[in-house]
Amino acid sequence: MASRQHIGVVAAFSKPEAHVLGEEIATWLVEHDHVAYTEAELNEGACDKVDAIVVLGGDGLMMRAANAYPDVPLLGINFGKVGFLALVEQRDWQIALTALVNGEFTIEQSSTLSATLTRDGVTSDQGWAINDIVIRSGNRMIEVELYVDGYWVNTYPGDGMIVSTPRGSTAYSMAAGGPILTSGVRGFALVPINCHSPIRTPMIASEDVTIELVITNDHEAALIRDGRVTADVQLGDTITVKRGTHTFQLVVIGSHNFYEAVRTKFNFQIRPDAIPTRSLKAASRTTPPIA
Repeated sequence: MASRQHIGVVAAFSKPEAHVLGEEIATWLVEHDHVAYTEAELNEGACDKVDAIVVLGGDGLMMRAANAYPDVPLLGINFGKVGFLALVEQRDWQIALTALVNGEFTIEQSSTLSATLTRDGVTSDQGWAINDIVIRSGNRMIEVELYVDGYWVNTYPGDGMIVSTPRGSTAYSMAAGGPILTSGVRGFALVPINCHSPIRTPMIASEDVTIELVITNDHEAALIRDGRVTADVQLGDTITVKRGTHTFQLVVIGSHNFYEAVRTKFNFQIRPDAIPTRSLKAASRTTPPIA
């Protein structure tokens, strides 16, 4: 018999069906002699007691939960569209919960990003991100100087710059033309946004470096952390990005095939009817791939 587990349950605000399933999951946990905590209880301090948190929503809610409850393993039940972080489909929640409370899972740990903003010699903490730290222009082009470990790389005129983790490389970074960093890569993608130059190739930097972004013109721009604006930036500001002290901990039930996820979730297949000449590696999973 599994030892008693303390599990948080967080459901998307805008999805009534997620709240219904969340209540069902909480009841199931209690009936199986475990302890369930609501989001309100987690916010009141119960997050220090939990072994894991079940998140019912999309990838955005997974990031919000990770920021609210750092370093706690998260099991995502997908109520979104892509489901790169929320890996479990709704129909498989009992299979996933049984595996979770029995300890039959692995945890994928991913590096995060921390950011500070320095203005007129004063530095302020801008928090940490799971996917990306972004400098984004308003209606006019901005110029961003990029430094890596103090070395000037280049000045990029355009719509801004993305610093992305491997986890975030399939999000905004990919949409902006950045590379997909495959599972296990320990680096950060540096991706110019709509750079007004034929030289706009993204770069991959080691996750051990210090990245500095210096604003060199006075057009409107914002600092954005995982899709949320944290500050307006202006001429002379320096945004410093490093590897964060927190890690993103994703609960994986069974095997997770990163390459299959990219191919199926983004319909990333050049010839949809192609059949590989080699036998595919078996990957046990709780859910079939999305067609």
